[in-house]
Amino acid sequence: MPPIVAVDSLSQKYNIQIDFMKHHFSGLLIVRKMDDHEIRILSSSYFGMSLFDFSFLNDKFIINSCLEPLRKKKILNLLEMDFKNVFLTGKNSKRKEKSAIFEKRTSDKGFGKSVFYSSDFSGEVPNRIKIRHPWMRLTIQLDKLNENNP
Repeated sequence: MPPIVAVDSLSQKYNIQIDFMKHHFSGLLIVRKMDDHEIRILSSSYFGMSLFDFSFLNDKFIINSCLEPLRKKKILNLLEMDFKNVFLTGKNSKRKEKSAIFEKRTSDKGFGKSVFYSSDFSGEVPNRIKIRHPWMRLTIQLDKLNENNP
């Protein structure tokens, strides 16, 4: 299954909201394919504090930096799996529902289960992606920023 969003050499920008237990983070997420085929995923708060900086290079997940509440092995594994399913390959996910305005995919089972909701499409590209982990209190929402938005 293809990824939810294909990554290219142009930066893709999203508003990101992460709710993890009692922690709420919001800011900007930037995803870009670099010249060496590395895919870089950066997130910072609106005030400039870095939330995380991840890279995918040759199927290897690299943690360049990560804020403490998210820097737990299980959380990092979930974030790796989530970002792989959204931006790299959807091979671990299964489509559950699809309509003209909505798509739902799931991956894995049990504690590592992720549910991906895509909506508000522009052609084939969703403008909103919501990732939920039913067995833990982790929700990630991405809202695509238009080129006209700052």
